[in-house]
Amino acid sequence: MSIHTAASVAVSGDLDDEDELIRLAQAGDGAAFGRLYDRYLPSIYRYTYSKTSSRSAAEDLTSETFLRAFRAIARRPRAHLNFAAWLVTIARNVVIDHHRSGWSRLAIVTDEVDPQVDESIGPEQAALASVSEASLRGALAQLPDDQRECLLLRFFTGLSISETAAAMDRTDGAVKQLQFRATNRLRRILDRVLE
Repeated sequence: MSIHTAASVAVSGDLDDEDELIRLAQAGDGAAFGRLYDRYLPSIYRYTYSKTSSRSAAEDLTSETFLRAFRAIARRPRAHLNFAAWLVTIARNVVIDHHRSGWSRLAIVTDEVDPQVDESIGPEQAALASVSEASLRGALAQLPDDQRECLLLRFFTGLSISETAAAMDRTDGAVKQLQFRATNRLRRILDRVLE
């Protein structure tokens, strides 16, 4: 750690401030990037898993996402960086590369993710958690691409409205409308499937 970085850590006193962690990571502080990694690993893993249905592929794609982010963070503008949206953009590109390469055809799905229900989740997430994974995947596949991506980012990856908007290059209002239409359509599809 450089003297400048050590001094900034001592001054800030709290490395939980995301903007400070980003600034330190951009300056080459591996420990600060490690804290960002720890913070976003679960959501990026959920995103890559939702796109592959394979634990091993999701783990590999998540690792590749963070490796690319680590290599590129110093080149990002020092202005406020929406780190979550930036990571999802990288993850999306990693997943696209994965599917294009044909590597995904070699992955054998032998594992299932046990549903983890969080007591503090909202009603949409609680409803999604109660549906079987196969039913949900089938229903999500019937949604238009933008609606499916919105739901994956919001409820599986755990991004906020503004982070989802940044990742999808839309306004907050557009994402709210898209989420509303997508959840209504998904509910109708699931109602038909579960009858």
